Amino acid sequence: MQKILITGGAGFIGAHLAHALKKKNKIMIVDNLENKGGIPFVDKSNIFIKGDILDHKVLKKIENWKPDIIYHLAAQSGGEGAYDNPKKDFNSNGYGTYLIALLAKNINCKYFIYSSSVAVYGSNNSKITENSKINPDSIYGISKYAGEMFVKQILKNTDVKVRIFRIFNTFGPGENLNNLKKGMVSIYSSYLWKKKPLIIKGSLKRYRNLTYIKDCINILSESIKNKKLKQFEIFNLSNGLKVTVERLIKEILKVNGKKKWKIINKENTPGDSFGTDADVSYLKKQFKNYKFLKLEEGLKRYFLWIEKIKKRSLINSHPYKINKDYKL
Repeated sequence: MQKILITGGAGFIGAHLAHALKKKNKIMIVDNLENKGGIPFVDKSNIFIKGDILDHKVLKKIENWKPDIIYHLAAQSGGEGAYDNPKKDFNSNGYGTYLIALLAKNINCKYFIYSSSVAVYGSNNSKITENSKINPDSIYGISKYAGEMFVKQILKNTDVKVRIFRIFNTFGPGENLNNLKKGMVSIYSSYLWKKKPLIIKGSLKRYRNLTYIKDCINILSESIKNKKLKQFEIFNLSNGLKVTVERLIKEILKVNGKKKWKIINKENTPGDSFGTDADVSYLKKQFKNYKFLKLEEGLKRYFLWIEKIKKRSLINSHPYKINKDYKL
């Protein structure tokens, strides 16, 4: 069995990744449980360290355990939230990544997978390839790219196999529906869940790629088994389907059987890109032409989970708390 560390392993993406990998591997999760994007969840069968990646005592525990594979997901993960505390955002996403990459080098682990973000590109009117100009228009985007540069500087010429995934907007069960500063799908879905008017900050013509969480987890999991990949790889992790805010709202209402809903328009939030749309041809080439779930099907699965929350508190409604064998 391989020993796998997942920093941020109790968060939205991290908890699902830990669930997907636990059957054939030993898992260590490091998380400070300050997750805002997801409902914190830790499987009791995994080794869990509650702490911060900036804490040298935590880093020493990781070093002593000596993982074979590191998935570095720990981060301040919201574009708007970065403006609340820029110092914390950079310390976590920048310096924290430096420390974890340095640890990976020192223990000579086999794989290092870093979850970067679409935010490194900023707004872009054309299809975004992995070679597109890096031009972040948010504090969050700057800090995530700083993380990329640290990974490259420290691990590029080592034996560690590196995969950097620039993750585009991802949604699904386990998101924190009370956090209205992160996740376009989550935010709009929250208003329906709470039976409140939809508040739209910015133009209805803004656009995104919206990827269902299962697809994100499948790609991340496969990246340590895929023999086609080179020593150092960078990917756009997205379904590559351009969706406007206007269409997203229509799809959300459709899967809920609603024809109309009150909408309130407000000014755009700081650092919010107008549009991001990925070219995923390289990803599909390297991952056996992977077939992504359609938006409507992803939303249907999402709201099947949301429907189960209504009679429960949100903190106790993580899908793996509701059902330990939950299937995405």
